[in-house]
Amino acid sequence: MILFEVYSYDGRRVRLTRTQWLHIAVFHPEVAGEEDKIKRAVKDPDVVLAGATEDTRVYYRFYRDTPVSPKYLAVVVKILDEEGFIITSYFTERVRRGRIIWRGTSL
Repeated sequence: MILFEVYSYDGRRVRLTRTQWLHIAVFHPEVAGEEDKIKRAVKDPDVVLAGATEDTRVYYRFYRDTPVSPKYLAVVVKILDEEGFIITSYFTERVRRGRIIWRGTSL
């Protein structure tokens, strides 16, 4: 079951399924209730990095107001057949090092 779809900065359709939302809620409970922040991070990220595997990307967006102090929200997206599926999302202190796929104007 799909909870929501959003179009990413590059026009790709990205979906979040109920199964993956349950994963996020269990392993990263601080992100529960932050669906709008996840959508915005995908639509308008500060930076997008290549993920741990060839078919993943990590979208980062900084938020001053979070349940855990000012932090970046990382959204890990798997790309399949030109569509994206959110794998997980979590708050983090900084953007990790890696190959930059796209950089917004704010970073």
